[in-house]
Amino acid sequence: MKSLRVGTGFVWDVSDPVTDKPCPGDKCDEKIVRKSWIFRVRTAQHVVYNTEEAKATKVDLFYDDENCQKDGRLKTASAVKVVQFDPNRDASVMLCVTHDENLGERIESAWRCWFQSKGISLDLSSPILTSACGSGAGLDSALIVSHPHGQSKKITLGVVKAEERPFHVMYNAATCPGSSGAPVFKFDSHLKDGRCLLWFTIVHSGSYVTTSAKQQGPLSVMTRFYRKLSGRKNKLNKSNYGNFWLLF
Repeated sequence: MKSLRVGTGFVWDVSDPVTDKPCPGDKCDEKIVRKSWIFRVRTAQHVVYNTEEAKATKVDLFYDDENCQKDGRLKTASAVKVVQFDPNRDASVMLCVTHDENLGERIESAWRCWFQSKGISLDLSSPILTSACGSGAGLDSALIVSHPHGQSKKITLGVVKAEERPFHVMYNAATCPGSSGAPVFKFDSHLKDGRCLLWFTIVHSGSYVTTSAKQQGPLSVMTRFYRKLSGRKNKLNKSNYGNFWLLF
């Protein structure tokens, strides 16, 4: 029996609906279908390594809260294959497909909303966000949207601690197993009037294990994570890391 692996990803792009053409999905066996939406999902390569793993992957969408499963908002699409990957940056892109017209239109609408927002300045100067991100002067903010332990969407905030290489970034926003592959939104703090510019997303890869974390054990780590979700400050000595990946 195969073990279940969970992770996070995000829709990188969506094509216009394809009509009366063979479907690339294995279940359709290249049969002509009335309409299909093809989209790409970006995640960490250690979450989905290759096409064999992609074919065994279920992609849950719009898992915003626990009620999504009950009221039908949570939808599932099929992954077809891995179309891009970079082992050095622990990133991969899956090709996915759905024939659900409502789901296809929801994905396309959400993606266009995100795509059209690139380059827009956002105000992150409120006391709540400042407290969550830490008070370090000159530190860029980091925001992660992920599904820890395969649960519903969680949003955590922190600061960017370092950029060691051209594509490698460290930050202290809280994460857990299942957060790998999540988008990390980096905000530039060096703009005037307290506004921050949304930059290219980073693919969350993992966490550095510190001596103190080893001594406290997994239960303590979980406790600290949920405390952070409830509004407590992230510690600057927490180290998570991700990688820029700008391939299209």
